[in-house]
Amino acid sequence: MAIAHMITYETGSVDTIIAQTVAYKERELDRSPPEGFLSVSIYANEETDSVIFLTEWESAEHLAETADQAPWEAAQDLNETFSDKVTATTFKIIS
Repeated sequence: MAIAHMITYETGSVDTIIAQTVAYKERELDRSPPEGFLSVSIYANEETDSVIFLTEWESAEHLAETADQAPWEAAQDLNETFSDKVTATTFKIIS
């Protein structure tokens, strides 16, 4: 079952989170996508000082495998350093 995984960063450093997230996307997801990866989108709302990192996966297992790898963990740790609050939610993709 395909899933979407959404991470929301609430931050006073929107530009920093955007730069780090785009760098991870280009360096890891675009160049050598992990198994089961489908797509990625990055959204920013400067009015609410938040950035959303939305990925789609063939399954929760594929996401879990990637989330256990050093590049993903390093990117998330760095973004968390510059965030006031981080929330993550996973959804089943219906259509």
